[in-house]
Amino acid sequence: MLNIRPLSRERLASLMENATVIEADKKGIKVAVLPDGQYLKFFYRKRFLNRELLAPAAVKFARNAYHLTQLDIPTLQVKALHRIIGEAHTVAIYSPLPGRTLRDIVNSNEADANLMYRLGVFLARVQRQGIYFRSIHPGNIIVNGMDFGLIDILDMRVHWWSLSRWARRRNWRHFFRYPQEWENHGDLIQALIKGYRHSADLPLRELNWLERIIGKFIST
Repeated sequence: MLNIRPLSRERLASLMENATVIEADKKGIKVAVLPDGQYLKFFYRKRFLNRELLAPAAVKFARNAYHLTQLDIPTLQVKALHRIIGEAHTVAIYSPLPGRTLRDIVNSNEADANLMYRLGVFLARVQRQGIYFRSIHPGNIIVNGMDFGLIDILDMRVHWWSLSRWARRRNWRHFFRYPQEWENHGDLIQALIKGYRHSADLPLRELNWLERIIGKFIST
C-alpha cells in the first residue's frame, strides 16, 4: 500500500499548470487530467476534527483500488498519495481505467442484450465477492471490450463474505436511481436481470424483490 507523502503548494501548482479540469464543485477542483494522461483527484476534509485525520479519504480510495485488483476486478491504478502542506486536503494521482462508461454506451444506443447479460453476471460476481459499492450506477461502470471495471470507488467497502440481501437491494435501487436513463430499454433490462439471476448466489425464490425494484424505478 502507498504512503501519503507531503506535497508543497508550489509543486501542486506546477502539476496543475497545464492540467485539464474535468470536475469541480463549490469546494474547488475535484478531478483534473495531467499532461501525461494521469488523473489527479482532490479529497477535501469535511470537518476539521474527524476520523479523516487518521485515515484520509485518499488512503481509503487507494485501499479500495488495491482490494479490487486483488479480487481481479479491473479498476484504476493509484500511483501516488499526497498531503498538501498547509492545506486540509489530500490528493491521489492515478492511471485511469481504459474503456467507456456503461452510461455512454447505453445513451449512444450501442448496448445490446449480450452486453447487458454479461453485465448482470459481473454484478452478481461483485456482490458474491463481498464488494459493497454503495453508489454503483452506469456512470462508474467501465466497459472495455469483454471486460467490466469500476471507477469512482471511494464509496465502497469490501467484506470477506457475500453481500446481504439488504445491501443487494440498495445496490440495485441506486443502479436504477434515474429511471429516465432506461426509458425504451426494456429488452436491455431483461437481459441484465437474466444474467444476474443465472449467476447470483441466492435461490431464485429470493430474487422476487428485484422484480419489484424494476417495476418501481423503470417501465419495461
